[in-house]
Amino acid sequence: MKRKSIRTALPSDLPYIQKWLKYEVRNGYGFIKNWGMIQDACAQKLMTVFVDSEGPVGFLTRGISLDTILQTKSDCQRCGIGRALVEHAIRQEDAKNNAVLIVQCEPRSSVEFWSKMGFEAHRDAEDFKHLKAIYMQRLSKMAYKQVRGEELEMVIVRVYPEKALYSKEPVKPDRVHYVLAKFDEKKRTLELAHRISIAHEPMLKDPVVEVSWSGIEIVMGKAKHEEAIAIGFKRTPNYCGFYLDVITLPDKF
Repeated sequence: MKRKSIRTALPSDLPYIQKWLKYEVRNGYGFIKNWGMIQDACAQKLMTVFVDSEGPVGFLTRGISLDTILQTKSDCQRCGIGRALVEHAIRQEDAKNNAVLIVQCEPRSSVEFWSKMGFEAHRDAEDFKHLKAIYMQRLSKMAYKQVRGEELEMVIVRVYPEKALYSKEPVKPDRVHYVLAKFDEKKRTLELAHRISIAHEPMLKDPVVEVSWSGIEIVMGKAKHEEAIAIGFKRTPNYCGFYLDVITLPDKF
């Protein structure tokens, strides 16, 4: 039985990976063209490998980001290696509070894989027909098991495009999130049962958030502004969006 593990890549892994990347070049195309980037990621300890008894048969660079390179040795594909590497990377990104993750799908055939991993289209402000690259995003909905019980209350978070603040006509929300929350009267907080994540998508410009609790509006404004930050919105460290775990009620409540 082959031993399998995921670990940080070592310089000694590179010759083996380089060998199978060169072998798998087809019609002049292959990830060997990114060899310099792969070497740099390994040197910076920003590369993980899936290893079995033969050696590294899959790798992922730079977590889940626009610089992610994910590849599995061709005779080891469809064995769950890519999924295992991505799930491992997502757990690491969650630990860093990168609640919004964006990848560039190259080749385009990888769209199906990333869809199965919980990613959806990251929407540009322009028509998709003119886009040269396809980007996909994942919004974390990390659940908090400690928030449970019969006395939970409903919180609604609506996300609007920036124009909602300036339009004379009503603007429909782009997304509506429903989440149960535990009210702490002493701390004046609402602890959410799961994380609410908001992508900073070009079509939204500066996303606007409206948070209500028991029919009462807590905040309405841009996610990046002081009022939203004061109640608990935080920018993701990778600058791809915002997230909310706990609401701190304003003094007026």
